[in-house]
Amino acid sequence: MPTIVAFIIVFGTIVFFHELGHFLVAKLSGVLVYEFALGFGPRLIHKKIGTTVYSIRLLPLGGFVKLAGMDEAESELDEVDEHHPGNFNNKPLLVRMATIASGPLMNFILAAIILALYSALIVIPPTIVSLQPGYPAEQAGLMVEDQVIKVNDVKVRDLDHLISEIESSAGQNLILTIRREGEIIEVDVIPVSEDGRGLLGVGLHAKARAPVLTAVGDGFTQMWIFTRETVAAIIGMFTGAVEPEIAGPIGIYRMVGDFAAHGIASLMFLAAVLNVNLGLINLLPIPILDGGWLVIFVVEALRGRPLKDEHRGFAQFVGLALLLMLMILATYSDLARLLQGK
Repeated sequence: MPTIVAFIIVFGTIVFFHELGHFLVAKLSGVLVYEFALGFGPRLIHKKIGTTVYSIRLLPLGGFVKLAGMDEAESELDEVDEHHPGNFNNKPLLVRMATIASGPLMNFILAAIILALYSALIVIPPTIVSLQPGYPAEQAGLMVEDQVIKVNDVKVRDLDHLISEIESSAGQNLILTIRREGEIIEVDVIPVSEDGRGLLGVGLHAKARAPVLTAVGDGFTQMWIFTRETVAAIIGMFTGAVEPEIAGPIGIYRMVGDFAAHGIASLMFLAAVLNVNLGLINLLPIPILDGGWLVIFVVEALRGRPLKDEHRGFAQFVGLALLLMLMILATYSDLARLLQGK
């Protein structure tokens, strides 16, 4: 799959589900939605249904939902006053918080769905993931990412079957049928004997399809593991325990290309990880991000009255400045890695 196509699909799906979360909760709670847009820049396609404009815009690098009370309507005829029941600011605190939090939440749900589909649909035949120097596999010319599909002209049923054939063939010639970058080749190799068992000196990985209910459980479990590990990494970066490593649009684009080159299974895995990462980033308490809005709502609830417009505006200006600084740093890191050939 071309990198640009993979990038648009992955990033577009992430943005769509994120904005869909905001949109659905807003609609269900009676908030007037001016527009639900995918992308930025000039509109390519748009259609007004009821009170909401649905649009696809030129640059597929984001999206937005415009809510009455938070955003300006495109036409004065669509504007609602501060007392209108569809005004976002008139909704109870929990409704407003749910509307904002539903965006990142949908990214976590999408990550779990992708991982569940990965578990239920993806089959990975026994694949070499490591080679021990000096052992028969390396000497015979086997390579990492080689997939073993037959042994002595018999189709490999699963990983246990392949391991059993290797271990029972110490000192005997094995003919392995290998799939390597789309080509089928045969490799002769003789396992060495260690403790009476044949050994090739390879690390192997395989994956079978999981039943649907098991796959759903696997998806949410794996999503939680990713989330926990990402939170630990973010905390580690702030405390100095982990060396900061960030990627901007260039880095993510290259990453998508690398994973897409290894097939749909790898791309699905990356899409799940990106959903978790972007969901957590959006929950950071930085004004202009969803997490920043949640903090503002809590502060207003504690004060018993909303912040003044100028105070909100200043907080958003600071948040935007922080994001721009982070984007510049990420882009600098991307370019440095690119120049270093990493």
